[in-house]
Amino acid sequence: MSIFIQTKNLVAKEKYYTIKILENLKLIEKDKLYADLKYPSLYKYIIKELGYTDAEATIRVNAVRLMLKSKVAEKKITTGEISLSNACTANKAMHGLKDKAIIKDIIKHATNTSTRKFKDYIQTHIKKERKEIIVLDEHTLNQFDKVKEKYGRDLTSFEIIKLMLEKELRAPEAMQRVRKIKNPSSRVIPRSVKTKVYTGECAHCKVKHNLEYDHKTKRSHGGTNHSSNIQILCRSCNQRKEIRARQLGIFI
Repeated sequence: MSIFIQTKNLVAKEKYYTIKILENLKLIEKDKLYADLKYPSLYKYIIKELGYTDAEATIRVNAVRLMLKSKVAEKKITTGEISLSNACTANKAMHGLKDKAIIKDIIKHATNTSTRKFKDYIQTHIKKERKEIIVLDEHTLNQFDKVKEKYGRDLTSFEIIKLMLEKELRAPEAMQRVRKIKNPSSRVIPRSVKTKVYTGECAHCKVKHNLEYDHKTKRSHGGTNHSSNIQILCRSCNQRKEIRARQLGIFI
């Protein structure tokens, strides 16, 4: 019988450490701490640093984001009333939802419910995300490989598609006629400066997508639009920079 007692004890420890890991991941996501290790997202951190698979990382990222969205859901996840699978499904279903009653109902149905039953509820009662399955031929897949060489081998095909769409949708803006900025104190960075400082990658983590122009020293703290004060950061590194500045009480 000792093997049964041992197994039961191991399961209890597994549950304890699963919750502890989620609590740590929540803090890492909230303050974008993964950017300190030069990861562009919590998802990449979990895969590269912790060694989880894509599927395991997806479940944990969504569970953590649900915990950040709802204190009620967080409590139910930590008590085991909402499984990680249901937490993942719930967070995806909540994407873009603002109706608090529907969100409350989703959490309610995710509680103490089997994965299949909860997914059936979501498919029946919650508006489905529009999805499309695309089958790519060998030639197109080879082209994807070439794009990955340019932007990073660790990008998935889905991330490559998002990156290309993002660039394409920004393209018309770049073609607009450049106008002189009448107000020199404007927060708008002149296009000539953008062109000069653009490197195509984050100055911190070197990722090549979700890039933003950042004032090294904020305009509100005396920073200018001069090229020496502008850098390229990915969204996560930019957010992490702002969070660190607030926590340290420094002006940047």
